Amino acid sequence: MRWVVPTVIDRAEAWDGDAVLAARNRPADGERAEASSSTDSPSADDRPADAARTDAVLATPEQRAAAQRRYQDAVDHTYDVARIDAGQEAASQESQDSRSRGAGASEEDTDARDTDEGARDAAARDADEEARDADAVGAEARSDEARGPEAPDAVDTGARDAWAEALPGLRAAWEEHQQRFPGRSRSASSSEADGGWMADGGRRLTPEQNAEADKACEDIRTEGREVIRPAMERVEAADPARRLAGLEHMLKGEDRLKEKIADVLFVEPNLTARQAADKVTDAVRFTFTYTQQRYAEGVLSDVERLKSEGFDLIKLKNLWEHEQYKGINSQWRRPETGLRFEMQFHTPESLEAKELTHHAYERLRGTQVAQVERDELEDYQKRANTQIVTPPGATEIEEFPRKHG
Repeated sequence: MRWVVPTVIDRAEAWDGDAVLAARNRPADGERAEASSSTDSPSADDRPADAARTDAVLATPEQRAAAQRRYQDAVDHTYDVARIDAGQEAASQESQDSRSRGAGASEEDTDARDTDEGARDAAARDADEEARDADAVGAEARSDEARGPEAPDAVDTGARDAWAEALPGLRAAWEEHQQRFPGRSRSASSSEADGGWMADGGRRLTPEQNAEADKACEDIRTEGREVIRPAMERVEAADPARRLAGLEHMLKGEDRLKEKIADVLFVEPNLTARQAADKVTDAVRFTFTYTQQRYAEGVLSDVERLKSEGFDLIKLKNLWEHEQYKGINSQWRRPETGLRFEMQFHTPESLEAKELTHHAYERLRGTQVAQVERDELEDYQKRANTQIVTPPGATEIEEFPRKHG
């Protein structure tokens, strides 16, 4: 973007000042006429004041007195005429000088006006150009704001267009599936009279386990809001090329968290409810999204940023080559408390595909799904994720722990 304001103003001021100064320093016609007149104009001293003098010798005092009077009269007359002539010529010269100065001043004013008008015209043209540039900058800024922190390139645009084109058909297919396979309604979880807790499918927590689970759930939610989320926001702020997404789903619901605690206790009954809660990997979960071109670089950079925040990486799984799901999932631990949380790395399109197929995933996790529906659910997830463009370099991101052999 070309910023023109300082250059325009400086140029206009310099041009205007030089032109006016030149006009002011230019010798006016009146000044030249005055210089010429002062050289050619005769003075009284150049005129003979003794024209009435006589060399005759006057013998008597009376003759000498009369001669002196005539001489004095002649001198007085001569000086009177000289003063009159000088006064008239001075007046004439003053008038001429006035006219000359007037003409010169008029010419100077005209030049100055012309220069000022030229400067104003140039400044106006530059101001118009500046305004157009400012409008362009404003339009570009508004466009950048609408697009997000990074302008889309051809790969991003192509990925977005392909997903947008497929999305209506995928939604229609899911509605059709629900009509043919109505989902079994889940029974609500509830507290029991003795203080225990019962979940869908018969999973149960004893009164002691339920009380401990209540405390664990509250601690997890507090730590997620007050400690882990601020750290995620610092990572996001470090580079505007990524965004935190889905913060409304950051904390798993209490009943769903208790279900997972009950699942862990079913497999490891010797654990306490608190210990079981520590094994739930997604009680707190976050998602970063990136553009196609910045995805691979962003994931690698943010893994290091999360480590610098003090979190321990437990697992990183690269699923970009899988048919049922596209993205990278990772598990982390806060060493001070042992709390685990999940971080997913997506493009905007892969995140939408995950959310679109979430209900299909939930059904596939159930134990009472007929094989015919299971096959259709898997086919639906595959169909949706086939529309997702894999970011450059995404499949080369290594998993953790690294696979051997």
